[in-house]
Amino acid sequence: MSLTQDIANVVQAAENMTATVTGRMGQIDQRMDAAEAEFDVWRNQKDVTGDIAVNGAMRLNIFQGFLHSTGAPYGFGGDSGGFAGKIDDLGTSSNVYLHFKTPMNINTHSEMYWFNIRGYCYGAAKLIDEVISGYCYATSKSVINKANAGGMSPDSYSDAAGNVILRILVPNTYYNSVCIDTMRVGNGRLFNAGDLDVKVSLADTVDF
Repeated sequence: MSLTQDIANVVQAAENMTATVTGRMGQIDQRMDAAEAEFDVWRNQKDVTGDIAVNGAMRLNIFQGFLHSTGAPYGFGGDSGGFAGKIDDLGTSSNVYLHFKTPMNINTHSEMYWFNIRGYCYGAAKLIDEVISGYCYATSKSVINKANAGGMSPDSYSDAAGNVILRILVPNTYYNSVCIDTMRVGNGRLFNAGDLDVKVSLADTVDF
């Protein structure tokens, strides 16, 4: 066998190996895509109680986090979970509003909603157990038929951009642990983990 033939054989073998590796990589990529999709489905359903397609189904912990303080007299910082990187130094830890932006907008959505904000407000020695519900109604570009329960002034409103915002008033933000659950009600959706954004403020309304 000539040197030329040897080289040709080596080149062909290399090309065959490249094709095999490329094919295997394609199969691996497809399996990874499928695994990611399966994980997303699992993540969105693992915290669901009840039949996910039926009203009354609940999804737990779509938001959770720790709020240490927002200023004097306890300092500032130490926040984690959904609060991490979202907290401004307000100069005080007394009577702070927590505002949670939902994916709903009064300019485009018509759907009911129900949220339960739970936790422990250590600084005021109080439980957090607030229920906020209502109807984001695009026809009138407003939030209507609101029903709220709890001891921390729970409410919902729309900001200047039309985003539907949940709000509670925390008497003391020194060591607060918070989680938020949601329920499918009426024509509403079952909200997902990561759907809520947060701001803290001394004002009772904010714009996101």
